[in-house]
Amino acid sequence: MGEKIKTLSKGKLLGAEFEVELNHPPSSGQDQQIHIQSDKFRFEMDKKDYIKYGLSVLVAEKNLKNLKGLT
Repeated sequence: MGEKIKTLSKGKLLGAEFEVELNHPPSSGQDQQIHIQSDKFRFEMDKKDYIKYGLSVLVAEKNLKNLKGLT
């Protein structure tokens, strides 16, 4: 597990505090890691996958607003 570079975001969901962290790669030549974690769980993914998921959520939001006529 790589060392923390910085905290990208913090928030609260369903009463639990969450933190999104950018971490150094676990080993040389690998992608940086994103950790989404709370005191009860941790989800880890490569930075490139995090960006893909984030962009997918933004596109989904735009599509929903278009469908509902909220733009």
